[in-house]
Amino acid sequence: MRGALLSVVVCLAGSASLCAAGWSLQTLTLPPPARGARVAADVSTWLHEYRYSIDIFHSRGHRLRGACLHGWYPQRRNARRFARGSLVVLDGGPVVLDTGSRRYVRFLSGRQRRDLPVYLAVATGCTSSLSASLYAAVHQDKSPRVERAYAANQPALALHAQLHDERLTIYVSPRSYRPLVVIATVGGRTATARIYLVRAGWQVRAHYRRLLAELGIRSA
Repeated sequence: MRGALLSVVVCLAGSASLCAAGWSLQTLTLPPPARGARVAADVSTWLHEYRYSIDIFHSRGHRLRGACLHGWYPQRRNARRFARGSLVVLDGGPVVLDTGSRRYVRFLSGRQRRDLPVYLAVATGCTSSLSASLYAAVHQDKSPRVERAYAANQPALALHAQLHDERLTIYVSPRSYRPLVVIATVGGRTATARIYLVRAGWQVRAHYRRLLAELGIRSA
C-alpha cells in the first residue's frame, strides 16, 4: 500500500515511460491493492498537484470561507531558514502557519476561533494535511473504505479513512477522483469543507507575499 502512494508522488515528477515501467514492476511483485487504496492513491495525486485550495467550511452551524497555500515559509519571523508549511487564512481571521505538527499552528495574526479551531481547518481544508492523512492511513494498513454517495449536488464516492483520533471522509468525483467535499473529525470536533483545488499561479503567490509582508514576515 505504501509503495502505491509513493509511486504516485514519483510519477508527478518523472516521465510517463518511467512511471509506466515502475507500475509494471509493482504489478509483477505485489498483490493487487484494495479498491480503497487505489482510490486513495488517485486522490493523493490531486492533492499533490494542487498546493492551493479555497474552502467553504461548516462547523457548529457556522459557515466560513478560508484558503490554504502550501509552500516554503520562515521558521520564525524574519528567519533565514525556511521549511515546508501551509498558510491558512480564514475570513475574519486568524492567519496561521501550519508546521505539519498535529494540533500545533503558529498564529501570525488574530486569535483562535471557537466555531472552527484552526487545527481542524488545517485537517479539513489543506491539501498537504489531507495527503499526509491518506498516506498514514494506507501505511498503517488501515485501508480506506469506499462507498457510493452524493455530495456537492452530484453523484460521488465517499472515501473513509481513520487514524488514531482522526476520522476523515473525502467525497470525490466517481470519474476523476477529484476531491469535492471533506468531513474531518479530530479530537471529537467535526468540520465540513467544500474544497476547491486551484492552481497557485503568480497572482496567487504575489497576493500571499504581500499578505506576509504586511505581517512583517519574509517569504521565500
